[in-house]
Parts: sequence; C-alpha cells; structure tokens
Amino acid sequence: MTRRLSVPEVTSILADGGEIAFIDVREIVPFGTGHPLLAANVPLSRMELDFGRLVPRLDTRIVFTDGGDGLSELAAARIEARRYTNVSVLDGGAPAWTAAGEALFPEIEVPAKGFGAFARINGKPNFISPPDLDRALKSDEDWVVLDSRPSREYGWGNIPGSTNVPGADLVRWFDDLVPNPNTKVVVNCMSGTRGILGGLSLVAAGVPNEVRVLFHGTRGWLLDGLALEKGANRKAGPVSAESRAAGVARAARIAENANIQRIDTNTLEGWLGEPDRTTYLFDVRSRQEFEAGHIPGSCCTPEGTLPMSPERYFATSNARYVLIDDDTVRATVTALWLRQMGWGDVVVLLDGLEGTPLETGPEPAPEIEPSINQSPEINPKNLEALCKAGSVRIIDTGTSDAYEAGHICGAIWCSRVALSEFLASEPHDGATVLTSEEGIVASLAAGDLPPAVQETLSVLKGGNTAWRGAGHELVTGAEDLASARDDHWLASSERPGDVRQNVVDYLEWEITLLDDIARGGPVPYQNLIWN
Repeated sequence: MTRRLSVPEVTSILADGGEIAFIDVREIVPFGTGHPLLAANVPLSRMELDFGRLVPRLDTRIVFTDGGDGLSELAAARIEARRYTNVSVLDGGAPAWTAAGEALFPEIEVPAKGFGAFARINGKPNFISPPDLDRALKSDEDWVVLDSRPSREYGWGNIPGSTNVPGADLVRWFDDLVPNPNTKVVVNCMSGTRGILGGLSLVAAGVPNEVRVLFHGTRGWLLDGLALEKGANRKAGPVSAESRAAGVARAARIAENANIQRIDTNTLEGWLGEPDRTTYLFDVRSRQEFEAGHIPGSCCTPEGTLPMSPERYFATSNARYVLIDDDTVRATVTALWLRQMGWGDVVVLLDGLEGTPLETGPEPAPEIEPSINQSPEINPKNLEALCKAGSVRIIDTGTSDAYEAGHICGAIWCSRVALSEFLASEPHDGATVLTSEEGIVASLAAGDLPPAVQETLSVLKGGNTAWRGAGHELVTGAEDLASARDDHWLASSERPGDVRQNVVDYLEWEITLLDDIARGGPVPYQNLIWN
C-alpha cells in the first residue's frame, strides 16, 4: 500500500538535501490556481508518456500531491506498476498543505519567476522604461534591442527592429550582433524574468557595452500604448570565430566567478554508473544542432527553456544536472542560473562533443509499457465506414491544444481524467471510438476504464496521425468540448475580463513574488556573483 505522509513529514523531506521528486498531478489549470513552491507539475493524463524521462531512477523518493481529490493515489498506482519502489502521497493534498500553514503559489513557472525577482533585487539590472526606449530608438543614438525569448514567442510580437537571441545565445553571439563597444544594448522578454537574466548574463560576462533591461518587457510596451512588430524573423547568423572566442573567454570568467564546476567525460561516465544518484544530461544547443549530433541519453533543451521551465525536463530536485554544448558558452550561462536557483549539483561538460560517439536525429519517443486496455483497435478505413453510416461517436482524449490544432471532423474532446464520468453520463447507442494525437493516450485512457466499459468501445490505431496519413483532412477549432479545458493555460493577456487589468495584476504579482516566497518559508535561491 502506498504510504501517506503528513505535511510536516513532506516538508522535512524537502529540506533534507536528498533527491526528491515532489509532484503535483493535477492538470495545469488547477495546478496554476495554487501549488507548493517546489512541486513539479506532471499531470496524471500524460504521466506514462513523461514520467520515465522526468524521474529516471526507479528508487527515487517520490511524493505526489493533488487537490485533495484522490488523483495522487491513481498516480502512485500507475507508477508503482512501472516498478517505482519509493512512492508516497501527501495526505490531503493542497487543502492539507494550507491547513498546516504552508503556502500555495498561483501561476506557473513560479520558481523561475521568483528567481527573476531575486535577480532583480540582488543583481540590480539597469532598467529602461518603454517610453524611454521608444524615444531612444527614434534618436540618433546607437541602440540595439535583443529579445531573449524563444523564437516562437518572438514571432508573436517583438519590439520593432529587435533581433531574436534566445537565452544563453546572447553571450555567444554578442560580438557579432554588437561589434561596437559604444552601442547601448537593451534586452527584453515578455514581462521580466528572461530579460533580467539575459541582461545580467551580459553584465556577468563583462561585455564593454552599457546594458539595459526593458522594464516589463513587451507587456509593458503594450501597456504604454506602443505597437509591437508581428511575424519578424530576425536572428543571429552562424557565429563567427571571433564572437565565439570572445564568448568562450567570457564563459570562463563566469565559471570562475561563480565557481561553476566543469567535468570531463571520464567523470561523467563514473557518475552515470552510480545507481544511487540521478544524473540528467541537458544539451542546451538549438534543436538543429542537437539533431545533427548529440550524446546518447541527453535531452534537448533549446532557446533558454531549461532555467525558465525546468519541470518540462526534470522532476527530481537535488540531483546532478550536466549541461552540454559545443564550446561551454551556452552551458556555462545556463549553469549560472540553475545553480543560483538552488536545484542541485549543476556542472558543465567540457569535452562532451569531442571524441565521443554521437547520435543523430531527435530524441527517441518514450517507451510506453502495455496498458491493461482490452478495447479492440479500429483502423482508419473501418472508422471511415462508421462515419459514413453516421453511427459512431469519436472522442479525442489527447491534449486540448492538439485537438484545437487538428482533429477528426465530428469528434468531441474529453480529458482523459474526465472520460469515465463522461461515458457514464452520456450513454451512446452506436459505436464509440477513442483517439488522440498518435493513439497512445487514447489507448491509455481506455485502459483506465472498467473492463466491461473497455469492451464497448474501440481505439483508433495510430490516432489522428494515422487518420491524416490515410488521406483524411483534420479540422481545426476548440468547439465540442465534453470536459473543462484544464490542460490549457491562459496567459494574463488571454484571460476573461479586463485584459489590461489582468496584465497589470500579473506584473504586480511578479514584482512582489519574492516577498511571497519569503513569507512562505526558506528562500531556495543563492547569490553567487553579486555584491
């Protein structure tokens, strides 16, 4: 039987310095209404797809939490069936956490945004307001704006004339983008954190230029009535030898000042052979570089996403995190922020891509162990016949974002977690077919159901991908939702109500977040470079 831990027992585990995977299994929307600061979000609906990558060691201490609704017990049963041996649940979930006087935090990516507030207070970046930047760009002075967000976000809307240089790319490409030491540099993101870390990266690297950070980023720009450029694609070209050499020297300066450990491949091989520690390998280069050749077992974490969204890549705290690139620049800058965030032993691999056999192509798809699904599979041809006969109900159990981007005509969407309740409340005389992006989640969703229910429905073999491969078009849109869209997080500018006030409230929350964290308990961050 899975162990049930009290709140004091869980807080003691979190403070003891050992490896711990503290995981909230709710969908992202209820998770974002309030969760413990250091809880990673691994929704129950996708647990089998992601868990082996996020928690690779089978005897890792794992504590599940939820909304007090019993989801933790389901999560524990699922991973214990996959041979995890040290699994517990927080008794009572989030309600018990607050009842014991512990803090819950709204929003997502809270540890990273809290560190952004920590860096703002301790690193003291030199801010520039949107109106002042607008005037500067219209003047005869020499200014350049560098946008540190991932390229997709940059394309949604950027400061006019800015260039996209995500994350740690700023240090590596700096001399190519800003060859004149007298040019004034502004770094921006959407609201604050990535702009602050980007600007402070350049300061830590010792660039000769004056570096500013755009206060409140593109959100502040819009609040001040200024227009963004849409659909831009300005980015750095191939790095020059001179810029790369300068970046390597600056990375060495950062590593020395912040005491960032560097290891060789022999040390790494020894670590990987230790059964009682978790060692993650994160390749921080672009996806194109990663697919051209990477260390087997490494995970692609491009465009500065690792510090901002760590739970996309790991769920075990206090583990070893080995950062990899081709010349240490991007790895060192990323290590600087992860170490100060307090995650664990963060190191840079010095010679990982030299003299080591490399793999090409994308990361392998997760290996999903067979579920107890007893539902028969149906192929696209037979489903097409049912559709023509008008006697089939198609339920898509993939992510709602994927459903909106493309689903089978006539399908309805239902979250995996809500499927059993929906089927019980909405009986159907004809055939019912479950589908998802590749058919995997649909098969897992069928396996959640009682055997008698499983036998009444089918699963589309290969899912929507197979349907499209058979020559059928997918339709777009987010209509016909049979359950709450709890897996779709809305940014502050997308939420119902007064959009401007929503954005203002969010920005105020970011500004005061570190105070909230301090009131909730020990601050996990550490200052390695600022006086």
